[in-house]
Amino acid sequence: MDRKTLLPLFVLFIAVLSSGCAPTAGDQAATSAALASTAPQQVNTLSPTEAPYTPIPSITATPTIALPPSETPTSPPTMPPTITPTFSPDTLTFEAGAPLKIGYLLWESDPIGLDAKRGIEIAIQNIGGELLGHPIELTGFDDECSELAGQRGAQILGLDDGVVGIVGPSCSSAAFKAAPIISDQNKVLISPSTSHPELTATDARTPGFFRTAQNDLVQMNSVAQYAFDQLGGRRMASIHEDVKRQKFRSEHLCQSFTALGGECVLEKPLSSDATYMAPVINNILSAKPDVIHLTHFSPKVAAAFIAEVKETAGLENIPIFVFEGLNTPDFLREAGDNAVGVYVTTTNWDYDQNTDAYQDFLTTYREKYGEEPLTVFHGYAFDAASLLLGAISRVAVQAEDGSLRIDPLAVRDAIYSLVEFPGLTGPLTCSPSGDCAPDLGGKVYQFVDGDPDTFNPGLADKLSSNPAQVWP
Repeated sequence: MDRKTLLPLFVLFIAVLSSGCAPTAGDQAATSAALASTAPQQVNTLSPTEAPYTPIPSITATPTIALPPSETPTSPPTMPPTITPTFSPDTLTFEAGAPLKIGYLLWESDPIGLDAKRGIEIAIQNIGGELLGHPIELTGFDDECSELAGQRGAQILGLDDGVVGIVGPSCSSAAFKAAPIISDQNKVLISPSTSHPELTATDARTPGFFRTAQNDLVQMNSVAQYAFDQLGGRRMASIHEDVKRQKFRSEHLCQSFTALGGECVLEKPLSSDATYMAPVINNILSAKPDVIHLTHFSPKVAAAFIAEVKETAGLENIPIFVFEGLNTPDFLREAGDNAVGVYVTTTNWDYDQNTDAYQDFLTTYREKYGEEPLTVFHGYAFDAASLLLGAISRVAVQAEDGSLRIDPLAVRDAIYSLVEFPGLTGPLTCSPSGDCAPDLGGKVYQFVDGDPDTFNPGLADKLSSNPAQVWP
């Protein structure tokens, strides 16, 4: 997620909510942030001389994202045999009646983070607000959708011996800084809304990071499938911003397209501030693709590129796809009429809100906060908190005097044991790389007007929609 996609997609949520549908959303980088320093509360811990905890073997597998999105499973959760407690030197001890803390790092100054925080609060309320006689206390910080705030909040929560695990961050920019810090403290960080693929990539993921949010790779699958099946494309050119994190998306797109029977005839980087497009345009002409995809460019650069493509003989009618960061009025402002006909993909955040579990949640939400949910992220955060609390309950050991011992490393491993864990967004099973969400797939839209004042993402059967959803 990039911050450029969060605000317009929040606008989409409000528009779609009025028709009874869930929205799409994304994440952006903020420019600056600072969190107030708070001294971490200390509690007693086990001596480092106790027997060390043996973690699970190293993980090398890559998550498989289905093409097309699979239906939501309905089978009940599979609970493995009781876990034999083991204690590492990082084991936390809570004296009788002492609060057990759940941390959060969320963009709570924005509706996305505030709604997610409410989801956590209801998850805690649903289990009676306590675990084995210990009250659950929610403590945390605004991640401000920034690297700095994510880093500072993670440093405080990671060092707090009362914090067992953390839900967050809201934004991928904050997660890239927070995840290594929390993992180094052998604790768990479960995000309800970060979607950047590199956060769970096998060569980049930190072992304590999980997410109940969708992985942006589902967008790449949607591009491949729509281009191949609906447009008849067989030769793709993938042009990506010249940074490693965007190359990762481009590589997956080419893998998905190839798996369907197509061919990536060109995979080319372009500078994020490029003004001279001729070399890349010539490369595209030579490769003779029948579809082009642009990954993660600014509206200005993307608009300039698209204009050159449409002015080049032999390319003027080629279908062009852009990433969800350009699903904004700013892109229309830059591209104007050249945006008409351009496809934009988004991650699908729609989950089934007609289930009994969700309707019960909705009733509680309305009673507790006196208003309708602000976004869809209360569901993803509720699931993240429930998954964390479920793992804690499996490994916590209570002594006769009422004290409680919890090994954060055992909590991490227990998350993998909660197979098809019942969540509001669907059954949750965490892959070896930390992706826990059911695969809801992606969406494809098409711009029908170049006027930024007409920006109103929605379904194809809505006359006012721009861009209009064309798939699924």
